[in-house]
Amino acid sequence: MNSNVAAPSSLLRKNTGKNLSMGSATRTSLLGSRNILDAISGTNSAKRRSLLSTPASTNKRRQSLSGQALHPPSSSSSQQTPQTSTPIDQRPLRDKNYQQLIQQEIYDFLVTNRFELEMNHTITLKTLKQPTQKDFILIFKFLYNKIDPYYEFHKSIEVEVFSLLKILNYPYLDSINRSQISAVGGQNWPSFLGILYWMIKLNLSILNLNIDDSLISPDDEFDKIFIKYIRDSYQAFINEQDDYSEFYEEMKIEFEKLNSNLLQDIKNLETDNDRLRLQHSELNGQLIELQQAEKKSVALEDDLIKFKAYIETMENRKSKWSEIIDKIKEEITNRDEELQGINQSQKELENQILQKGITISEINNLNIERDKLSKAIDLISSRLEDAQSKLNDKDIELIKNYQSLENFIKQYNNLILKTKSPNYDFEIKLLQTAINSISQEASDNDKYVSLKPNDIINKVLKDEKIELLKFRSEINSKIHQYQDEQIKIQEQCDLVIEKNLEQSEYLEGLGSKLTASKMNYDEIYETMINDSTTYSTQIEKLERELRSIKINTNQGFIELENQYQNTLIEHDELTHSLAKSRKALFDKCCKMAEFIMNFKLSIQTNLLDLDDLAMIEYEKEQKEGEQNLQ
Repeated sequence: MNSNVAAPSSLLRKNTGKNLSMGSATRTSLLGSRNILDAISGTNSAKRRSLLSTPASTNKRRQSLSGQALHPPSSSSSQQTPQTSTPIDQRPLRDKNYQQLIQQEIYDFLVTNRFELEMNHTITLKTLKQPTQKDFILIFKFLYNKIDPYYEFHKSIEVEVFSLLKILNYPYLDSINRSQISAVGGQNWPSFLGILYWMIKLNLSILNLNIDDSLISPDDEFDKIFIKYIRDSYQAFINEQDDYSEFYEEMKIEFEKLNSNLLQDIKNLETDNDRLRLQHSELNGQLIELQQAEKKSVALEDDLIKFKAYIETMENRKSKWSEIIDKIKEEITNRDEELQGINQSQKELENQILQKGITISEINNLNIERDKLSKAIDLISSRLEDAQSKLNDKDIELIKNYQSLENFIKQYNNLILKTKSPNYDFEIKLLQTAINSISQEASDNDKYVSLKPNDIINKVLKDEKIELLKFRSEINSKIHQYQDEQIKIQEQCDLVIEKNLEQSEYLEGLGSKLTASKMNYDEIYETMINDSTTYSTQIEKLERELRSIKINTNQGFIELENQYQNTLIEHDELTHSLAKSRKALFDKCCKMAEFIMNFKLSIQTNLLDLDDLAMIEYEKEQKEGEQNLQ
């Protein structure tokens, strides 16, 4: 049996690498089903007991009560014990209107839950107003079997009703006694009507409980499968079945099916992610084209506005064009006269040059050479401007890269401050003076200077990587040490739990003996009541006094038991929170180490790319300069 129960947890541990929700399934499910597993592994009897028949706390109370009944306290001790006030029933049970309301609710509940079919007994509202002893017994059995379906009634009804109400912790149990249970009609009926109404409210509250909603997360299918296996196994255990392999195989098949569906969903999401990335890149290209088109459209709109303004100015000047044309014609005639004078002066100058022995072709050749030299000078000046602009661009890019590097180093230092190492300082600093001197030298010589990592930061990245790995190994060793300590503590807790189980079994044995002696006591007590009916009133007074004394003496024991249960709950909560915090710390350290490594590698690759780019640009500009000089 134990092997079948332990199988789901081993299956969950095998799949933790693929599905993270499996770990949460074990945590949420095992906490809710811990009592169920203890019940499965701890019982050896062939016949199952009722869940509400004789709990351990009730056995202890019965033992203490029976001991006090056999040995009643003296009058002096009763005077010294403080009297506690018993709860008083504040319900108006004697009010006819209130009785009609609760009778209607009781009748509706019984009809809805098919009381007449299950108990083979008819019931009406008149039955609840003037009931018989049989009516009350059948209604009480029906309501209690709704709470505990596996309980069987064997004793007399007076003993059964009184003991079951005590187990259910009916708050107004002191208002009735066993002699009244044998005759529930007449003046005692309102009290018993209140008992039936309280049991119906208890049934409604139990029906409203939803185990699946309290134990299973609505978004975790693995939890639902595992809790279904626990519930089916426990139901089989209640039905006296010891083979749970069928439920285990069913759970295993559902796990594998759900796992395959999750893997297929992951593949589909990856394909969708790739497709969306392509669409994103295409849309980015279209967005760039759209932005360029918008810029062009804005520029065209500006040109259109300027062109319209130019047309308006030209229309305004159109009236003055006739005068301007006349002036132009006069200018043309004047320029023609000046051209004729210039031609005459040119001929005179040519004659003078010929007389000096210089030809016109030589003069033209000199003009052509002068034009070539001027063009070469313009070309060199344009190249010089281009080189200067490229140098400025490189300076701006260098400044941006330096700022991004500085931001990365700040982030790295902030992360390092959160995890300080006592043996080594992981903080990285930028060498601002080296950067300024190199940039100044490059600007003075109009050349590009290659930068090395040692010229920018104050540490060697390889040494920093080695120290980070050492620090990670130290953290891992501490984590393993804490895990070993946790295992030792868990072993101690298991030993304590085993001792508690042994003590509980011993208490159950004592409880069974106590119930046997209690049954004998009840039979003797019944015979005494039947034989001495004349002294019933005096016996009731003595029972009430005895009950108050029992309540006072058991108050300390009940408080101690409640304190013990609260201590066990706090212990479980602390162990769960400790495991959760340790796992969170381990995950945080792993994520931090991975982020640092990725950050260091990205900085190293960026610096190498920057170095290569600077060297290529430097060699390219050097070659162009040599070609220009040649």
